[in-house]
Amino acid sequence: LDVRAMVNSVRPSVVGCKLTNIYDINSRIYILKLARTGFKCFLLLESGVRFHLTNYERDKSSVPSNFTMKLRKHIRTRRLTAIEQLGCDRVIDITFGRGDNAFHLILELFSGGNVLCTDHEYRIVALLRAHNDQQGTKVVALKEIYPMEAATGLLKVPISEFQGAIDELLNLVSQRAENQEIQEIEAEDEKAKGKKGADSAFAKRSKKRVDHSSMPLVQLLHKLVPFADPALCAASLSKALKQADIPCPNAFKFAADDLPFDKTVEMCQRAAELTLQTLQSVSRPCD
Repeated sequence: LDVRAMVNSVRPSVVGCKLTNIYDINSRIYILKLARTGFKCFLLLESGVRFHLTNYERDKSSVPSNFTMKLRKHIRTRRLTAIEQLGCDRVIDITFGRGDNAFHLILELFSGGNVLCTDHEYRIVALLRAHNDQQGTKVVALKEIYPMEAATGLLKVPISEFQGAIDELLNLVSQRAENQEIQEIEAEDEKAKGKKGADSAFAKRSKKRVDHSSMPLVQLLHKLVPFADPALCAASLSKALKQADIPCPNAFKFAADDLPFDKTVEMCQRAAELTLQTLQSVSRPCD
């Protein structure tokens, strides 16, 4: 939401302006000089961190970087026609020109960050750094198509594929719990060695079973719908459980193990649908 608010605050000033020049302050910060009749402004872009209008005079590099020169080659003198957030991701798409002559300047505000320039088909023509996308499945590199579906999608996987994703997440949680218990047993055994006649940690655990809590259903849903607020996930889950006549005094304390696996999948699918409906109801048609 903070990214969307920033986009909405910047849009009235920059849309319709012509890009007169691009400057690099350092290897991560770039300033776009924009102007139209009777008006000019400076848009600051910092890879992985921020973007905003600025009036502050900063020292520019005496010699533009190679990346800055490539940006000037592709988009200088073009008119800024749109600035949008891609889906609910921390990615900004600034469009210069229209149709087949358009170029896109993309600012990534997550992880290590990035600044890229693409053609109208989102094929990358210049970028700060090559890397894999957030899912680790596609390469963000020169001449590759920018993975728009990863940025614009609200779900980690399609709802129809929730069963496999949920099974994988629960298995991962279980494995981590087992590994943690083994480490605790080994640590306690080391301590028991120094105490004559003391029971081993395994013997103690045999007398008193260690109960590792399972993943809360809200947390599981949030991993499948990562761009939804946890509170929204909890509200959608409560509604889905209520529709299925399943008591749920507190959605945040409802664990995945409280339901059979098939019912867990069904409730997550229904809650995801309700979450998407809520997000769509408060978004503009173009978002």
